[in-house]
Amino acid sequence: MKKTVFIAIMMLLMSQPVFAEVVILESGDKIEANVIKRDDKVVVIDYKGITISYYNFEVKSIDGEPVSTAKKDAAKDVKKSPEEIVSLPVITAEEYLRRGMAYYDRGNFIQAVSDYNKALRVKPDYPEVYLYRGQAYANMKEPEKAFQDYSKAIEMDPKFEEAYYVRGLTYAAQGKLENALADYSKAIEINTQYIQAYLNRGYVYINKNNPGDAIADFNKIIKINPSIPAVYYLRGVAYANKGNLQQAIADYTKAIELEPKYLEAYTNRALAYIFKGSFEQSKVDPNSPRAFINIGPTYNNKADLERALKDCAKVIELNPKFAEGYIVRARVYIAQSDYDLAWQDIHKAEELGAQPNPQIIEELKQLSGREK
Repeated sequence: MKKTVFIAIMMLLMSQPVFAEVVILESGDKIEANVIKRDDKVVVIDYKGITISYYNFEVKSIDGEPVSTAKKDAAKDVKKSPEEIVSLPVITAEEYLRRGMAYYDRGNFIQAVSDYNKALRVKPDYPEVYLYRGQAYANMKEPEKAFQDYSKAIEMDPKFEEAYYVRGLTYAAQGKLENALADYSKAIEINTQYIQAYLNRGYVYINKNNPGDAIADFNKIIKINPSIPAVYYLRGVAYANKGNLQQAIADYTKAIELEPKYLEAYTNRALAYIFKGSFEQSKVDPNSPRAFINIGPTYNNKADLERALKDCAKVIELNPKFAEGYIVRARVYIAQSDYDLAWQDIHKAEELGAQPNPQIIEELKQLSGREK
């Protein structure tokens, strides 16, 4: 059983079922679910559309009603200890995997690992379990164990593109960009339609200040699916870093068209308006792929600055606590020589916990003749 792993850039909204019963486990976990089967050995529940089985000795109560000792004893009589119970055919390796994934989705990584371990005892040659156990270890800040599991999954199934992809994510999180590129590329070699791998490989190319290859990856995604806002946003970042601000603006605009509340697209489009026509006089921060940040003299017409102000106003309207909106608007005010308003926005961003680029602060000090 393979499950596509999605990155944070793309979120899917799912409707939640109405749960009828509260199941409390001996571990202390509480699960709201529908109980669909209950006998002298197991309790089977429907949790968010996933069927999950528990031995009776693992369940403390259902809707406040204790699970009877007799049923616990009946389960324990089959084997001498709970650890040995995993060899029973009642709960399969697949069910342990599903149960572990449910724990993982709830942020209970320790219990997820426990169930993945049980799945592997029942079925040792199960690459998907190694993949998901590796993800749990990664979230538990145990990257070495995660890498071991990803590599084991790949060893067992050399065509397991998700394992390469997820291992690439872990490499990227550690700053090992060449390793990440290699794994994303392998995943794409196996599956040429692997959108997430293209997206993350393109993101790494931006971090490596290689916007040309990033744009090529984003173009491939758009051919596969032209409706993903994040792709246009990131391609806009890549174009901006190449100095093609007009194309960057077009891509940010497309991202906003697809997702009208895309805050970063508004702020980056505002920045592109600020620096349009003056890219050569400005310095790009290559370590800031999330936002196109320029420092240096700007020469803008009034219309572009007004467009930038409108974008900043929209960001602040959508989220008054999004500090970057104030920082970018301060940049506009600096370009308009409205230094008092620029200071107000810088102070607001700092109140929200942001740390504006020191070069912007120094520039504002020099231009305004003020220290703060």
